[in-house]
Amino acid sequence: MINSSLDINEVLDNSMRVIEELLDAEASSIFEIDFEKNELFFRLLRGTSGGRARKIRMKMGEGTAGRVASTGDALIVQDTKKDKRFSSKVDEMTGFTTRSIIAVPIRNRGRITGVLEVLNKRGIHSFDSNDVEMVTIVANQIGIAIENAKLYSRLKDKFELTESELKKSQEHLIQAKCLAALGELSKGVAHAIRNPIMSIGGCARRVRKQFPLDSPAQRYIDLILSESERLAQIAEDVREYTSMPNPHCTQVRLSVLVKRVLTDWKEMKSSEDITIEVHQLPEDPLVFVDMDLMSKAVVHLLRNAQNAVSKGETIVLSTSWEDKWLSISIRDSGTGIAAEELPFVFDPFFTKSSYGSGLGLTTVHRIVSGHRGEVKIVSDYGVGTEVKIFLPPFEDSL
Repeated sequence: MINSSLDINEVLDNSMRVIEELLDAEASSIFEIDFEKNELFFRLLRGTSGGRARKIRMKMGEGTAGRVASTGDALIVQDTKKDKRFSSKVDEMTGFTTRSIIAVPIRNRGRITGVLEVLNKRGIHSFDSNDVEMVTIVANQIGIAIENAKLYSRLKDKFELTESELKKSQEHLIQAKCLAALGELSKGVAHAIRNPIMSIGGCARRVRKQFPLDSPAQRYIDLILSESERLAQIAEDVREYTSMPNPHCTQVRLSVLVKRVLTDWKEMKSSEDITIEVHQLPEDPLVFVDMDLMSKAVVHLLRNAQNAVSKGETIVLSTSWEDKWLSISIRDSGTGIAAEELPFVFDPFFTKSSYGSGLGLTTVHRIVSGHRGEVKIVSDYGVGTEVKIFLPPFEDSL
């Protein structure tokens, strides 16, 4: 019965039920040793009504269970009222009355890992050496079963973790292959439409000159020009994305990277429309990055944040440690991103904006992934968005 299942709770409960029947006892319990705290706790408690008792812990040497755990010797208490080795702590908590006890150590590979107790022999007979022998045999088997169950649980957790990691890696690989294929396709399309776009724009400017400034045709010509310029920008964004080099990383201070980002940002025409509030770590850790590419990624995030807020508002750029990762955060108080749209924000050409190519966050994701980092977005629709770039610490990047 003990070896019939890896469900340890079911195994222990069934086994102790049989022991109670064989010894004609009222109740039983199994203590396990917490080696870090040098205490015993209940692994199983049968025959009492005190659920709170499961929270009780006994010190090594305390009560019959603590004494057996300390000495390794089996113990029979025929009358708890007359034996000072008995502790009434559990009885007081549960309302159960313990009259007599057999307590034997649970061993696994020679090490005491717990204590098995059988309580209150019924009838006129007392616990004897034959009972101790039987309980000892069972205790040794239970010690093996508990260890096997723990091993199985650890292996199961490890397998589930490995399976999850494998699935995540496969998803990343599939995404990378899809993006690579899409990149090649987009590159060809962008190259093919560049000349027609330029021709459309050039012809529209020529036609424009043929009409008076107050002509209704000017409105349609302006629309053609603005849309052709938008297409030209999309073609340029695709060209930039598909021709992006692999990172060439060097050792730099995080503050130097932030300074480079702010310099690149100020060179943009629209940078004066907002204020950037900067919060940096008090220390100045090293990072291993491609300065050009990483600055481009953060500037992309600043541009997205700028598009989400009103003119004159403030965007917060901050750096911090999160666990072992260095974080660069861009936070705005803009319109936010709807929850149903969040899973798609890194997809190429996904955008709800009337301007832009939808390659900004795709580019950021590609750059950060190339640095063995991650990008995470937290957004509350109508409240604002925070995008974080997580970079491994310098020693883990080498």
